[in-house]
Amino acid sequence: MTDYLVAEALVRQLYARYTDAVWRKDAEAFGDCFTENAEWRISGNILRGRAQIVGMIQRVFPRYTRILLNFREPILEVGDGTANARTLVSEQSVLAGKPFGPIGTYFDRCIDEGDRWRFGWRLFQTHYAGPSDMTGAFFENPDFGPPPAMPPLDAPTIDHTGNLRR
Repeated sequence: MTDYLVAEALVRQLYARYTDAVWRKDAEAFGDCFTENAEWRISGNILRGRAQIVGMIQRVFPRYTRILLNFREPILEVGDGTANARTLVSEQSVLAGKPFGPIGTYFDRCIDEGDRWRFGWRLFQTHYAGPSDMTGAFFENPDFGPPPAMPPLDAPTIDHTGNLRR
């Protein structure tokens, strides 16, 4: 139980560092949330390696005035220095001068790298995109089953919004 509690606390800190980096639009701190050879599957993009992830976020941040991420409690499966996490997330932001409030699920494989936990693999599924009053579009995504089920490493990433086109 102690290993689980420690992993849970450190994964929550990872989400907190990630949220802080996004709010401050700090690409370097954002990149430090990923392992050197991480893979991030988001909005039709498959980004491989920290350098590619940072390069993409450097192009995306200027489109936003601010981005506030709200992660819910992660559902974790912990073992041997790794944690699989499933987390619902909502966003409050201003994108290209317009309010934007997407909702989705992050599927994460987090890795204990000794100094801190980092994302080794991530898949984001967009369930809703539009203003925070929920008048926007809702989307269907593959269902990987109830927790602790996780998507395969080659799970598809679907571009529902076009906001992260490279």
